[in-house]
Amino acid sequence: MDPTVLGLILLAGVAAAVYFIYTSAVAGGADEAGRPASVEVVKGDTLSTVAAKLERAGVIKSALVFKVEARVEGNSDTGIKTGKYTFDPGTDTNAILTKLTAGRAVPSVSVTLPEGLTLPETARAVAEGTGIPAGEFESAARRTDYGYAFLEDEAIETTEGYLFPRRYDFEEGVTAPQVVDRMLGQYLIETEGLDIAGAKGRLNLTEHELVTVASLIEKESANAGERPVIASVIYNRIRRDMPLQIDATIQYALKRPKESLSYADLKVNSPYNTYENTGLPPGPICSPSLQSLQAAMDPARTDNLYYVLKADGEEHFFTNDYDAFLRAKEAAGR
Repeated sequence: MDPTVLGLILLAGVAAAVYFIYTSAVAGGADEAGRPASVEVVKGDTLSTVAAKLERAGVIKSALVFKVEARVEGNSDTGIKTGKYTFDPGTDTNAILTKLTAGRAVPSVSVTLPEGLTLPETARAVAEGTGIPAGEFESAARRTDYGYAFLEDEAIETTEGYLFPRRYDFEEGVTAPQVVDRMLGQYLIETEGLDIAGAKGRLNLTEHELVTVASLIEKESANAGERPVIASVIYNRIRRDMPLQIDATIQYALKRPKESLSYADLKVNSPYNTYENTGLPPGPICSPSLQSLQAAMDPARTDNLYYVLKADGEEHFFTNDYDAFLRAKEAAGR
């Protein structure tokens, strides 16, 4: 073969290889996943930090190649606009840069869930933040088929207790099941550092029962510091087969908040009535904070059986003596 022809063939082969490597580097990994990837650009981000985010999200395979391409096209740090962006699978460098410099960010909505919300209260918060009807969210949240192992307990009937409290940002148009799934995923993330298996063994409880205890703690504690002590009272009373007599469970059973409970309220026919039934209620009565979950799994060691909120409303008085409890209750005007 003519050396010149051979050289041209080799040169073409090298060029093709370079082109393949280059396109592989700038083509998004999102294409492999088959779904769009989201990247948020915040104030202070540079071309380098944005390139790194794109690489981590799987939009591109090489931040270095992307930056070179951007510089060649004349793009600078100041040309990139802040916002949350979604890129379809296979988006090329030019399209990515066009979107980032034009500032065509994805419209977003946010939801803030304080600790201690019930499922209906969560539904109202979601409706306010996203426009998803509360009833639609409740229907989605009463399903448990989201693929999480912690929801496989046969005792679990809804996602009550697992819609983790925090601020969430969603793309406009998000659906109710997507919101529920995001909150359940956050519960999984937040509890990864907890010794759930150890607590189950030490306390002889299921994860669902631990979350139930945490929800009681969330509703009963007046401050973060006393949560482990509240937990100890709950466990001490359960060991003695004493009814928990937690007012928050009555409020939950009544399905409507009341400033004060009547004697008739304490007789409400419900498995959540901890005045009439011993042991734990069937499930959580709200979404507890991480601190309450920690307290449920690592309670203080006390012999306390009673507590009453002091007159200032800032802390509880704890005791194992019923007469002392009654005196403290009278002193607090309760």
